[in-house]
Amino acid sequence: MSNAKMHANEVHVDAALVKRWLAAQFPRWADLPISPFRSTGTMNAIYRLGDHLYVRLPRVEGWARDLDKE
Repeated sequence: MSNAKMHANEVHVDAALVKRWLAAQFPRWADLPISPFRSTGTMNAIYRLGDHLYVRLPRVEGWARDLDKE
C-alpha cells in the first residue's frame, strides 16, 4: 500500500500512529493486530484492527469535526 499523500495538507497516518492512539485511548484493544485497509475513499485512512474492528482517521485535520455528524 502506498504512503503517498492524497492531499497537500494531509496528516501522516500509519500503523504506528494507530497503535499509539489505541494505547492512549483504548488500551484494551492496543494489542490487536493492525493492518492498512485499502479503500477508494480519500477523506479517511482506514486500518483493520484484529478480525472484527476498523479504525478510521481523517486524513486532514479539519475533517475530524465531520466524524461527529456520522
